[in-house]
Amino acid sequence: MATVMKKALTFEQAKAELDTVVERLSVGSLPLDEMVKLYEHGSALSAYCKKMLDAYDARLMLVDEAEGNEATEEEQ
Repeated sequence: MATVMKKALTFEQAKAELDTVVERLSVGSLPLDEMVKLYEHGSALSAYCKKMLDAYDARLMLVDEAEGNEATEEEQ
């Protein structure tokens, strides 16, 4: 994952790079060593994307909670 973090990719950039890795792996005609390196990189990209999505999900939950509290206060 260090490779991904050095670049400070946006979610969209990391997802696009992950898609490229998946495409290259699906070809199946690569040397085994390169396939393993791509798999490692793809796993790191996947974890990076998941971490970003989890962070965005947490932010959205806070917004929903804040809006829920405002609605409750307005009803009183």
